[in-house]
Amino acid sequence: MNAYEMRRVLETAGFQLNCQLHQVIVARFADEDLITDFDSLVRCLIQLETLFKMFRKLDTEKSGTIEWNLVNWLCFTVI
Repeated sequence: MNAYEMRRVLETAGFQLNCQLHQVIVARFADEDLITDFDSLVRCLIQLETLFKMFRKLDTEKSGTIEWNLVNWLCFTVI
């Protein structure tokens, strides 16, 4: 699927993403022709779902922001 179709699939799956984030996702999961295959789409959806769940869990005050120190950041990004 192309980048436009991918945006529609992500929105249908419940992810409302801004243009900058959508561009990052396409750059990460699409090939050089900006086409995303099914396996890459599934990986993208799993990662987005996981990241959203983790953020909600860490945002205990429901403020829309979280603050991490270096150790937290490294532990999160290494996995």
